[in-house]
Amino acid sequence: MFRIIIIEDEYFLRQMLREKLEQHFPEIEIVAESGNAEDALIKVLKLHPDLLFLDIQMPGKNGLWLADELMRMKCDTFSPPGIIFTTGYAHPEYLLKAFELAAIDYIMKPVGIKQLETAINRFRERVRTTTGGLQNLEDTIREKKLLSFKSYNGLFLFRPDDIVYLEADGNYACMYLAGGSKEDVFERLGEIEKRLPPETFIRAGKSFIINRKYVRKITDNSLQLFTSAGSYLLELSRIAIRQLKDDLLLDK
Repeated sequence: MFRIIIIEDEYFLRQMLREKLEQHFPEIEIVAESGNAEDALIKVLKLHPDLLFLDIQMPGKNGLWLADELMRMKCDTFSPPGIIFTTGYAHPEYLLKAFELAAIDYIMKPVGIKQLETAINRFRERVRTTTGGLQNLEDTIREKKLLSFKSYNGLFLFRPDDIVYLEADGNYACMYLAGGSKEDVFERLGEIEKRLPPETFIRAGKSFIINRKYVRKITDNSLQLFTSAGSYLLELSRIAIRQLKDDLLLDK
């Protein structure tokens, strides 16, 4: 059994969500409801729920404010509850901020049963990992020198050589892999760069980070990367090409 608070300013939507949770998820206990973020903060600190269903757009302080406040309060005596954001708008800024705040999921209203099942299963997995396998995961990451990235479906791990290059896409990044596939990463390129080993990766202009291993050809305005699965041609400014050649210790 785990305890939930529903935070939604529209009464009708709040009751719809309550009914779906009570009918389909018997392991859930709804301990409170709230129609605004400030009232919800008081209830969270008083009742210590395991999970919040948190609307983003509300009058006054919004759901992102509440999540941020709870994260700031994290300490030895207080662990913030898990958060599943609900919203009527798939705004990219909201999505990015939700993942920065370690949201379990981000689901669109009106909330369907399948969406709830997926989100709650992710919460169960988060609890299982945190209580049982987190240390093993950390050991694996350290021993195998894996890199971790945030995606829509959670966290995924790659070896440095799995990554051919990354390309900025607004507030996100696209990761191109040696096997020929692509992954969307919910992090800014500058933040990703700080975690990458500089002996393996190098910045190429404002929009790209490349794996040195796959560089095969540089022209006056482009860079070619080759893998066993195919090749990539990246167009760069002359200034970026010059800097890249310098960084790679190539002749101009």
